[in-house]
Amino acid sequence: MPFFAQTPLSLAIFSVLLSSISSIAFAEDKALDQETAVLPSIVLHADEQGDKTEGTGSYKAKASKGSAKLNLSIQETPQSVSVITREQIEQRNLNIIDDVLMATPGVTVTKLDSERSSYYSRGYPITNRQIDGMPIGENSPRTDSFFFDRIEVVKGATGLTGSTGNPSATINMIRKRPTKELSGYASTSFSRWDTIRNEADVSIPLTQDGSVRSRVMAMHEQGDSYMDYYSLESSAAMAMVEADFSDRLTGSIGFQYQDNQPKGSTWGTVPYWNADGSLANLPRNFSLANRWNTISQNDRTAFVDLSYKFANDWLIKAAASYSYSKNFWLMSYGGNGFPKADGTGIGLWSAVYPTQESKKTNLELYATGPFKLFNREHEFIFGANGYQRSNDVPTGALYGNIGDQVTCTGKNETIANNIAGSCLINDWQSWNGNATTKPNYTVTSASADAKQQNYGVYSTVRLSITDPLKLIVGGRYSEYKATNGTKSDVKADSFTPYVGITYDITPLVTAYASYTDIFSPTTNKDRNSRFLDPETGKAYEIGVKTSLLDEQLLATAAIFRSEKENVAVRDLEAINQGIKTDDGADPMIASGEGYKVEGFELEAIGQITKGWNVSAGYTYVNSVSSAQVSALTNVPQNLVKVYTNLKLPETWWNGAEKLNVGFGVNWQSEVKRKWGGAPSNTDGFIRQDSYFLASANIGYDFSKNLSANLQFNNLFDEKYYQEIGFYNGVYWGEPRNVTLTLKAKF
Repeated sequence: MPFFAQTPLSLAIFSVLLSSISSIAFAEDKALDQETAVLPSIVLHADEQGDKTEGTGSYKAKASKGSAKLNLSIQETPQSVSVITREQIEQRNLNIIDDVLMATPGVTVTKLDSERSSYYSRGYPITNRQIDGMPIGENSPRTDSFFFDRIEVVKGATGLTGSTGNPSATINMIRKRPTKELSGYASTSFSRWDTIRNEADVSIPLTQDGSVRSRVMAMHEQGDSYMDYYSLESSAAMAMVEADFSDRLTGSIGFQYQDNQPKGSTWGTVPYWNADGSLANLPRNFSLANRWNTISQNDRTAFVDLSYKFANDWLIKAAASYSYSKNFWLMSYGGNGFPKADGTGIGLWSAVYPTQESKKTNLELYATGPFKLFNREHEFIFGANGYQRSNDVPTGALYGNIGDQVTCTGKNETIANNIAGSCLINDWQSWNGNATTKPNYTVTSASADAKQQNYGVYSTVRLSITDPLKLIVGGRYSEYKATNGTKSDVKADSFTPYVGITYDITPLVTAYASYTDIFSPTTNKDRNSRFLDPETGKAYEIGVKTSLLDEQLLATAAIFRSEKENVAVRDLEAINQGIKTDDGADPMIASGEGYKVEGFELEAIGQITKGWNVSAGYTYVNSVSSAQVSALTNVPQNLVKVYTNLKLPETWWNGAEKLNVGFGVNWQSEVKRKWGGAPSNTDGFIRQDSYFLASANIGYDFSKNLSANLQFNNLFDEKYYQEIGFYNGVYWGEPRNVTLTLKAKF
């Protein structure tokens, strides 16, 4: 597509940008000559802004409810919490959740292929992802950050209120909300590989005093990639209406939509070795995908909430959401074997997974507020929440002549070179993305939906033992059920205790400790497509948090330890026989064993001075394997993330305050992973040496309403693997990328 492709949305945004320049200049001149019109005033109190980070200009958030759902500041929360605010998202061009988590201290992001990402924290995969505290659909796309005011990452297990617990972290994405005044922005971005992104976001008061207000936003992105044959078109939109029915009763309703339509999708990685055991060193753009490959994803979510605040500061809130997610796979990818010098050695994986649907309903009701006991004020919360999900997973079968660049044998020989057979690429060196013909396929409906259900009740009390000493005690009782539509049901119930303690050494320094059990239902299935039993364990954490520089910077030091049991491991016997689950995944088995993880992390986030933001973190993780369960060696033992942005002081020179500059580095230690099917003359380990990635940005405010930002990712064009050992291969990280964003706001 042309670099400056014209779409209706891009033309509209350019019109807004151009009109903003002229109208701003005209308004500034005219304001000197005449009085402005007087509009009805809307008075906004500080507490009405809540915990939102949009417009604060800071990397520091005020609070997080992800740990215990109590109204606690981050300093009062007895777990480590990292928050990526709207300011950081926009300055660093963190457009999708992958980008946000790559910027989050203590989190590792890997890529299985072009459409699938994995996230890790404290030595474990992150499996809990939420929007406004509600779990999101399993088939949903990698969520765009455009919808959100901030992304909270609560480290450790959060099974108390989140319905599941995992000792890694919980990602909670907090939506933007309507404002009481008319406001909004439009932006357009131009990136490398002919990528154009357009955004529009408007808050509109529907009554004069803003008691009923709305927010409407839309995004469209389209572009190619550093990988051959790959392109992606992504669209997203959200609409929300919020109303103050009275001074105490507030409700909202909304709808969120995202659609990802890729072409040339990869399925897995590229080979690490040649057949002779030497390193393949294939270029970063190399792909053995077909241009018609796709793993399309779509998600639609409706949500509603209602809250009432009593005169005694008690709050009762009800919330619900319904998500409908679907994806569709049609793939043919050279992901098997090792390349030979004569062009042979690579096998072709081909499959269709017809439209798979996931429907999820989330419900929550809770009440929270203060109470007095022994002449001291304490806090209490009790509630119930949970979800039920059904997955419709039909099966499909490919058939048809694949073309003359691939040789297939062993299935339905009445069709020449049938893609349904065992296929080998004749010459991988001449692959051009058009090597195979788009196949036909048949669809067989699922006999029954796979279903999961997890509901529970929880309660927590925060006791003020003394002015500096607070004790948080709570628990959750969960009932979990799962079935694949047959008699292979899984049923489990569990009580998950939580204990936390904080002590204010000074008003600005707080020590804390916490303990919780782990209860983690899984979507993993065995070779018969039956769900596995939940994983269990324990998690501990102690630390200290310090507010610095007039409470604009929060520093955290934490030591953590976890023990997990009944961990799922890959069923190698079934995998070697070519067995897949009904949704195309590798079969797993419950090991009955687990492993231990311990480590520590340091973090500082916020403002050093007004206009000077910093986010910095160091994490050390040590995993101890058991007999069957290997520790995650593709997660670095040492991880450093630092980024800082400075809005130049106006005292430096006339107009300096219009400029902001940022620079940062991510560094990680060596990782390696063993692959059992490696060439015989290797040690079997796929390695990635330690490396660092630099990023930078330069922003300029033409006026208070019009700005530009130039963002550089992988500034020094470091070559690195973002995934190692997914089957026999590696996934190259993105080369240097540059993005120019123009933004007009009102």
